[in-house]
Amino acid sequence: MMCIDFKLIFNMNAKIIAVTAFCMVLQGYHAIIYPFDYAPTLCEDPTKVTFDFIVVGGGSAGATVAARLSEIPEWNVLLLEAGGDPPELTENPILWNQNLRTKCDWIFLSEKNPLLFKGMEQERCIISRGFALGGSSSINAMIHLRGTVEDFRQWKNKYDCHGWDYEDVLPYFKKSEDFVDQYRFDPEIHSQEGPLTITPLETFDPAYKVIVEAEKSSNLIEVNDFNRKEPVIGYGNFDSTTRNGRRCSTLKAFLIPASNRPNLYVAKYTIVTKILIENNVAVGVEFKCSSNEFKTVFCKKEVIVCAGPIKSPQLLMLSGIGPKEHLSDHGIPIISDLPVGYNLQDHMSLPVFVFTDRKCRPIEDIMNESHDLLNKEMSLYSKNISTLGLSKLMTFYKSNDSLEYPDLQIIKFRIPFNSTNTFPNKINAFTNMFGYAKEVTNLYDELNLLSDLIIMTPIILQPLSTGRIMLNSNNLLDKPKIFLNYLSHDTEIETLLKGIEFVVKLSKTKSMIEAGFVLEELKLSNCAMYVWDTRDYWICVIQNLAAPFYHVVGSCRMGSEDDSYSVVDPKLRVKGVLGLRLIDSSIMPKIVSVNTNAASIMIGEKGSDIIKDYYDKL
Repeated sequence: MMCIDFKLIFNMNAKIIAVTAFCMVLQGYHAIIYPFDYAPTLCEDPTKVTFDFIVVGGGSAGATVAARLSEIPEWNVLLLEAGGDPPELTENPILWNQNLRTKCDWIFLSEKNPLLFKGMEQERCIISRGFALGGSSSINAMIHLRGTVEDFRQWKNKYDCHGWDYEDVLPYFKKSEDFVDQYRFDPEIHSQEGPLTITPLETFDPAYKVIVEAEKSSNLIEVNDFNRKEPVIGYGNFDSTTRNGRRCSTLKAFLIPASNRPNLYVAKYTIVTKILIENNVAVGVEFKCSSNEFKTVFCKKEVIVCAGPIKSPQLLMLSGIGPKEHLSDHGIPIISDLPVGYNLQDHMSLPVFVFTDRKCRPIEDIMNESHDLLNKEMSLYSKNISTLGLSKLMTFYKSNDSLEYPDLQIIKFRIPFNSTNTFPNKINAFTNMFGYAKEVTNLYDELNLLSDLIIMTPIILQPLSTGRIMLNSNNLLDKPKIFLNYLSHDTEIETLLKGIEFVVKLSKTKSMIEAGFVLEELKLSNCAMYVWDTRDYWICVIQNLAAPFYHVVGSCRMGSEDDSYSVVDPKLRVKGVLGLRLIDSSIMPKIVSVNTNAASIMIGEKGSDIIKDYYDKL
């Protein structure tokens, strides 16, 4: 058993916190502030300006929509955002996970599930969503992956979403993009001079080359661009939504450059509580001011809901649009009987593969190595170089050789020595990210006293199970009920088991062994009756610690006009209500097989052009 000098550990922790604090004050409390707030004027007199469009939600899609619609000078566009400006901490990419469970996170919790989340606090799953201008693009990990050709082909062919095939959406991915890597620039799939900066990442992490060698020896190939058209299977570096070493959210990319337009009005800390509908036509919204007063504002053309996959269905249902029986239970008059809240989807992950660095050396050396690496990675921020550390290395893998496209993604990240309890919000790192209970996080904490932790996380990309959003009450200020009926298909469990098998095999490669990386056993009390690395053991671990990976989508599904399972048509019009569109990730009929933020922005871009085309302004 290794002897541990806790005084040394305390001093090292203080240095880690000091580095973090330095980055937070480097450029003041707020890194980016939208320069105008229309909320005080709006709350004083909602009739002062006649608006053409009201956009509800200034997140990944909503900020894009508001900025693009304001390109038409004669249109007055009002954007209503429940949050405010994101704080300075959100700017530093490598500190992204410290944005979770803060004032810029909605911090939704799922309902209990009889089969899952046994290792979570109160057996409920954490679902983080951005609560600020830029939405989740202001707090996420900045991974810019679009989705496969097959993803969008299914949208068109399987779900009758004509106009949403790969060839239809590619121009909108490119429209946003300013791809800065000249060496890999391919004009067929990338573009330059768009508002959203897409940047490669750097890292000093010595584990990077070790894992690359391990994956090479596992017969995986290197991929130089994960957004190419061909099926992508192998390892490589993803591109990020960063600019000059800092986050490039949709606030920074779209809204701030449009802030001087006299026809764009942005109201912060303004929560929309109801869509106003007269004779089946959306005419405006009710909203709550920061003073807790409720007011109404009207528009001439359309209300556009961009509140995200949890708040959008809640707002629709509170406005009378949703499942008839469920709305009746809450005393809400029915305007349009639609399957709002169904089809909720996410990518389930298993972040339980913990590697320690067991090379025989004094604890002082382990601490100094960790501190030096952290300092080097953090120094890139002050040099305007983008980094997410080890996380830039990503793997896509097939569980079955007969598949054309990968159905597993492996994400890696490093936890510095003894840092699991140093987050600014005083919450354990694994509770912050995945909602784990203290009994579970204690296991990670103990391992983190041996060395840095390297976490490998298999994620299933093509889930079959869905969840549902339901009202908790008829008050929008109450959070909705979220039922995550995930991993309810045997094939999903089998796919995740293949991902587990891949990581375990990787741990036994020559490269990993020679580097001294040891795959540790998490001694879960709930799984103590099973032998480690057996099928029964891993199924038990899945039931305890499998967690969604911040990619919630699909709760207001898009489909053809005669599709009874859909909420919006391919023009993003809410069925049964004129003058109302929904433009955000909740419209995805099937989740894309990658991280979802790029597709959410694409939906905002394409939705904006659909509206412009409708009014002959394209």
